Amino acid sequence: MEMVSSDNSWILGMQMHAAPECKAFRTRHRADVAFIVTMGGRIIQMQSGFAMLESAYAQPNNAANIMMKNLLDLCIGVLVFFLFGYSIAYGDAYDVGCADAGVDVSHWFISFSYATTAATINSGALAGRVAFFPYLLLSSVMTGLVYPVSARLVWGDGWLAQIGFVDFAGSATVHLVGAVSALVSTCLVGPRIGRFAEYRAWRKPWAWLVAEKHDDKYYRVPEDPVEKKVHVPFRRCRHPVQLLFGTFLLLVGFLAFNPASTLSTTNGQDLVVAHASATTLLAAAGAGIGGMLFSMVRTRSSVVRVPELTNALIGGLVASCACCSVIPLSVAPLVGCVAALLTLLVEELLVALQVDDAVGAVAAHGPSGVWGVLCVSLFSDEFCGGNSTFKGIFFGGGKAAWEHLGVQMLGALVLSTLAFFSTYVVVMLTDCVFGFRCSRACELIGLDFWEHHFDDGSLHTNRDKAKLWELSQMRLDLSRRTTSLDNLVPQKWCRRHRTRGKDASEATTASETPRTPRTPRSPQAEILVQEAQSTVFQLEAKVADLEQKLSLLALGMMRDGQTSSTDVCGTRKMTSEDSKEEL
Repeated sequence: MEMVSSDNSWILGMQMHAAPECKAFRTRHRADVAFIVTMGGRIIQMQSGFAMLESAYAQPNNAANIMMKNLLDLCIGVLVFFLFGYSIAYGDAYDVGCADAGVDVSHWFISFSYATTAATINSGALAGRVAFFPYLLLSSVMTGLVYPVSARLVWGDGWLAQIGFVDFAGSATVHLVGAVSALVSTCLVGPRIGRFAEYRAWRKPWAWLVAEKHDDKYYRVPEDPVEKKVHVPFRRCRHPVQLLFGTFLLLVGFLAFNPASTLSTTNGQDLVVAHASATTLLAAAGAGIGGMLFSMVRTRSSVVRVPELTNALIGGLVASCACCSVIPLSVAPLVGCVAALLTLLVEELLVALQVDDAVGAVAAHGPSGVWGVLCVSLFSDEFCGGNSTFKGIFFGGGKAAWEHLGVQMLGALVLSTLAFFSTYVVVMLTDCVFGFRCSRACELIGLDFWEHHFDDGSLHTNRDKAKLWELSQMRLDLSRRTTSLDNLVPQKWCRRHRTRGKDASEATTASETPRTPRTPRSPQAEILVQEAQSTVFQLEAKVADLEQKLSLLALGMMRDGQTSSTDVCGTRKMTSEDSKEEL
């Protein structure tokens, strides 16, 4: 990703004919600026594809939350990347922010489109169990710090670029970094409730590293009769048509994501754009065929399952990012097919290890990202695209190709380590201060209602949801009261209040009586006080638990007993069986 081409003679000519106020910003050909802005807009539109794909996997009471997170990923990410993300990635050593700094605005625009892609991978992997604002904090760190540092190392004339690391469009810089971050956060937060029937919490020596707060039973299928009424059983994919549509959007987006890395269509770069576009499409085709065959082998029939096909396709597209400009057209389907197999095998491995990746984002972006950067050393041909000197191992590269393979492996390891430690620190600190995972009641009721007051009209009316919200707030108010009561002095509970009327003189006399000094408590009295406080704390915990069960029971009764619902669209009849089927 070079910002300006080597032949800049045309820039001087354009600056001579430009208006005085525009000369400082005229660093690219008009055709290049139009190309960059158009491609950047198409890459940003990939957020709609990610949102469609992730909400297709989500439970019906969490779908709107997924959309909200993807939308605010974009809104907050723009500001964070504008303030300091871009300057970290491409600015001078001490630049902070790019407002009125005379930067290449078109390059800033397309750089942000890559940054927001890396940040949104966490959204799908953590779906259904992460609190809204802690997630936005993690997303902001990814957009404003983690991705810019990675881009600096690879594309900003950093250390990896200097030793010869090649990642044309971000298989490792974007996708591997996002996948490692998603893997770390997923392991730290734990699976969704009921995802694994026999979940096993982390054991020693790993328990201290994860700091898991709950035991095994917390994550398993609820056994409490009240929680059973509101728990939505796990299903891998609830909206296959929506999943396919989101994958189509991502496929079209990747056809801009990869060739846009040329940042130019002049000085012969138009041929690189064409070659990168063709290899990307061929890699997607090979990945689709590989996913279809894998699904048929796994089912031992002619059945092709939708999630396996779509994840395989995304894996092939991710692998093509690093090598799309240097591999021959005939090799591209092979690259995509291998990436598809890696994606599906790693996805099954994560399930076996009880790592709850809600949409398969880690498997689709992680191993495929590593495979993509290795393909640069394996299959590069000197007559392809923008490559004119380097040959891969399978094309007679010899010792130089093997050395370059080591550089590629080192680069993937460095970027993975950066994403691992930065995500670990952010998630652990956020969990200690705010709490990264949402409460149990929030997860069972649904993030749509708890976080956004969203009413789809399919379960109960707005009035009933308002009542349920009041019940849930009772538990929060109770916790606040108990916290304030702990700070009160016990003497204030027995203090006599002033009275008025005929008893005023007696009360005044009693209040003016000098108080006797308080005698120190005996050890037996201290023990009794501590036991009383312990009993009070236990009762408070029981009351809080009852308040939570009361709110869940109210929701269960609404879902089971309602026969009609009224919303802004009118009245619609619904039986209890229909309500359960929608869940």
